[in-house]
Amino acid sequence: MILILTNSQDGTTDLLMPHLTPFAEVFRFNIDLWRDYSWSISATGYELSDPTGRTCRECEVGAVYDRKVMFDPPRIDVPAEGSPEAWLRNEVMLIWSGIKDLAVHSGKCALIHPSPHGTWHKMRQMRLAAEYFPVPAWQMLHRASLQLAGEVVCKTNGAEPMGNGQILMVNKVDPARLDTAYPWFLQQCLSHATHDVTVVYVNGKLFAYEMPRGGSTDCRIDTFNKADTWTPCELTPEQSDSICRMMRRTGLSFSRLDFLRDAAGTLHFLEFNVNGQYAWLDLHNERGLFTAIAQEILRVHNAHS
Repeated sequence: MILILTNSQDGTTDLLMPHLTPFAEVFRFNIDLWRDYSWSISATGYELSDPTGRTCRECEVGAVYDRKVMFDPPRIDVPAEGSPEAWLRNEVMLIWSGIKDLAVHSGKCALIHPSPHGTWHKMRQMRLAAEYFPVPAWQMLHRASLQLAGEVVCKTNGAEPMGNGQILMVNKVDPARLDTAYPWFLQQCLSHATHDVTVVYVNGKLFAYEMPRGGSTDCRIDTFNKADTWTPCELTPEQSDSICRMMRRTGLSFSRLDFLRDAAGTLHFLEFNVNGQYAWLDLHNERGLFTAIAQEILRVHNAHS
């Protein structure tokens, strides 16, 4: 049995399921619907039941796939005195993080697993990537002098909402007008870039896509406005080799890497997401992205079944 940890709003899981169910039984846990599930976890193992009455026992699980175990939407802006619902959600999150830890320990964690080399924070990513690709100059500062020249953009280190579910997108900023009470992540703006490029890394296989630079500094805005803006693209052998060598050094089996490409064809590294979304890139599996994902999950499942 394959256990998928996700949420009911995740369309990626919806699209992945048909690539798994002909070959293995799949149990889907939607964390946002946790009240509809029952579970018992003890020293002897865990037993889970979904709203339909289907059961998943630890001894039957051959692979665990961590897709997106997150409450989204809605988000909670917790008041200073605390929130019972936020407390409940945190307890459930920790329980399911524990189940993933069990899968990691037993070798059943498929594709999305911790790196043996630790956590890959953005600053560590950019230092590693600089050995393989140009990386726009960056600085994280608080009450310090700016060291970047030219136009800069403001970014974030994570995806925590600022309030009411609002996410801080990448924006051009005037550093002189930034409130010094806040910590800032700034990076040089590559105004000469012609395309956004994203590459899905699946255990040595690469799936590359591009989108012409539009009027937005954050490609997510253009993606939301027009779903078919991303098209397959080719990487040079040198670029493919550099990505694979860099990812092997991270110890990760999966990631989605983001670049900017200039008119000369040079890729400028921005970041990689160790569990990034990918479904919108190959909705109909025309390039085999879902097949590659499913094969990796099934490989782990078959090894433990």
